[in-house]
Amino acid sequence: MTPEADLRSLVLQALRVLTRGRTYLNLLYLALSLPLAAFYFVVLFVCAVGGAILSILGIGLLILLGGLAAAWGFGMLERELAISLLGVELPPPLALPPGSPWQRLRGHLARPETWKGLAYLMLKLPFGLFAYTLGGLLLVPALGLVLALVRDLLPGRGLFGILPDMAGAAFGFALVVASLHAANFMASVWGRVAVAILGPSQQQRQLWTAQRRAEAADRKRRELIVNVSHELRTPIASIQGHLDSLLMSEAERPEDVDPDRYLAVAAAETRRLSTLVNELLDLARADTSDLAISIRPVDIGSITRTVTEALAPLARQERQVTLINQDGAGGLTALADPDRLLQVLSNLIRNAINHTPTGGAVRVAGSADDPGHVVVAVSDTGSGIAAEDLQRIFDRFYRTDEGRARDAGGFGLGLSIAKDLVEAMGGTIAATSEVGIGSTFRIRLQRPSS
Repeated sequence: MTPEADLRSLVLQALRVLTRGRTYLNLLYLALSLPLAAFYFVVLFVCAVGGAILSILGIGLLILLGGLAAAWGFGMLERELAISLLGVELPPPLALPPGSPWQRLRGHLARPETWKGLAYLMLKLPFGLFAYTLGGLLLVPALGLVLALVRDLLPGRGLFGILPDMAGAAFGFALVVASLHAANFMASVWGRVAVAILGPSQQQRQLWTAQRRAEAADRKRRELIVNVSHELRTPIASIQGHLDSLLMSEAERPEDVDPDRYLAVAAAETRRLSTLVNELLDLARADTSDLAISIRPVDIGSITRTVTEALAPLARQERQVTLINQDGAGGLTALADPDRLLQVLSNLIRNAINHTPTGGAVRVAGSADDPGHVVVAVSDTGSGIAAEDLQRIFDRFYRTDEGRARDAGGFGLGLSIAKDLVEAMGGTIAATSEVGIGSTFRIRLQRPSS
């Protein structure tokens, strides 16, 4: 870039402060800092002094407790202001353990966060004074210079008469921009102070993280129970109905009952239940980080040939779909677990076959994505996936077409398991699709270091 372009880019970057919403939220926070800090100081000072003086009358303790409660409320207000105006991230404070009011009070006084919050409120007063002083030294004079030009633009003065004021207004505008940058810097520094003082300790943060994980795990458990119950109902009802018909006496059995066909249906539903159990076991291992993964260099061409040779007859016989292995990788290797990669590719190819109409084609290809990664793609000429469904296809139990998925034997778990397996191998999986044309699933894996 030329020096002129560099200067133009620098000026534009400096002027962006005028259009950022965060700038004005920071200004609002700085404007509120001194009045709030003064209010905190007066209330806490009155409670401390009044409590000490009136302690001889027996009500001093109540006043001190009231001051402590006020400090807690001020601290919560400051947390919300820091989150909403400064944009910092502060996890909610941990609740006190249950107990009597006296036990809870003792626990509150024993927490370091109580006294750190009080120290934060005391620091707010000098910070507010500093913010107002800097604003008075920079922003107010700058706005005055700009407004002076507006005043002089009124009728009655010639161009040469306002030229000095135009120069002063330009300087004032530059000073306004500099003041806004200074305000953002002060707000950023104070935001770090808020995180350092009002944020939880390392032990509390670990406990908070553990609580969030426990809540998420419990939510997933409830969702899993509901979804599994729903999935089990249909095959179990089908098996029971067909077997009950076969167990009837010949006099009671309907004439259209075909024992061989009924047994075939029951066997198919039993296999579906076995598939569901295996998929649930894989999900359970993924949730507990207990997936058996053995990562080593794997020849991508060998993997794609193995899986396509195994599934090509199925594609031809059951769906009249052509399965093509576009092995252009040429000895390309990736870091993966060969068994797990075969499982993922088998799942993706089966999905592609089931959702490709008669006469269509499914293609599997490996290629080098960049010097450090390999991509294995599974593409089909099926009906495609709508944009609203594409965002959720890796969610557990999510199916884009409920009726078709049931006919194909799917439970909405295969893609979720594939995602867990690929990520366990250090890779990523993504999908693109166009309705009426087809879909492509891409597995991106790391290459071995040379």
